[in-house]
Amino acid sequence: MSGTVAQNAFEFEQLVSDLLTALGFENVISLGNTDWGVDIQACYVMESPSGEKTSQLWLVEVKHYTKSKVDASTVARLSAILNVKQGAKALIVTSSNLTSAAWEYVQKFNASVERKLEVWDRDKLITLLTKFPQLEAKYKQITSSFPLSLSTAKSEISSSLIQRLSSCPPGREGWQDFEDICTQILTEVFVPPLKPPKRQPRTLNGLERRDALFSLRDADIDIGWAKIYRDFDSKFLLCEFKNYTNPCTKDEVNQTRNYLKETIGRLGMVFSRKGANSNAYRMRNSIYSQDKKVILLFDDNHLIELLQLKSANQNPIDLIRDAIDDFYISYE
Repeated sequence: MSGTVAQNAFEFEQLVSDLLTALGFENVISLGNTDWGVDIQACYVMESPSGEKTSQLWLVEVKHYTKSKVDASTVARLSAILNVKQGAKALIVTSSNLTSAAWEYVQKFNASVERKLEVWDRDKLITLLTKFPQLEAKYKQITSSFPLSLSTAKSEISSSLIQRLSSCPPGREGWQDFEDICTQILTEVFVPPLKPPKRQPRTLNGLERRDALFSLRDADIDIGWAKIYRDFDSKFLLCEFKNYTNPCTKDEVNQTRNYLKETIGRLGMVFSRKGANSNAYRMRNSIYSQDKKVILLFDDNHLIELLQLKSANQNPIDLIRDAIDDFYISYE
């Protein structure tokens, strides 16, 4: 870790400690290099209607990022700590954003442990700081380095593509436009480091047609794509587009499975206007059990999110990796 990065991380932790104190937390302590695996512990005192006070231990993980985001592994590690520290609550504070897939994992985790994990992302942190002008002023330099908010990050290209996507009618009439828009969106967010996709290539017998294939066989691709290349034996990233008026079904998932030959790899993505139904999700679990192939299911909102990540100068592959992690975690 460089000196500047380490200093920024230290100042960010100081920001979080000061904010916790301002919000009424007590005994805010930086844990440093301990075996706990978290950065700060603090106590929050709650008062019952009868006046009885109870103190709850909070374990705080602090993540100062400018281009990365909190991933599922951080949440999973905190869940293990909570299993040991009964009655405690965990808090993740980050200068960055969480992808929708990461938020979904947090929600699933909270459903299983009675909402013991709280997340203050970039937007939540900025909102809390506005309550304390002195802290805002003190840490203005560090907050100015925060990445853009996903809710506001836009570029001229992304705005145009989002408008085209919103205007494209679901159904048979708009299927060609939907394929064109999806391919342009994925090209905008993945190229470079990937190369432009091969559109609608057919197999030699002409019976199978894939909508788009992005080659992963380039030595100069970044570490995230290189890991996908290794983990799934993926020579190509297979993308299928379904301009359906209803959620896609197990049939579309099984079709994608058949396209994932040895020459392609074991990872495919289906972009369907209305997402997928429960049978589609059950089918992809069955496919993984039999073939170890992973099929990710996305909708229009994920296409927009990919553009937002790109506009916020964050790596759109984060959404793909979070979706993979979420699949593994939820797989039964």
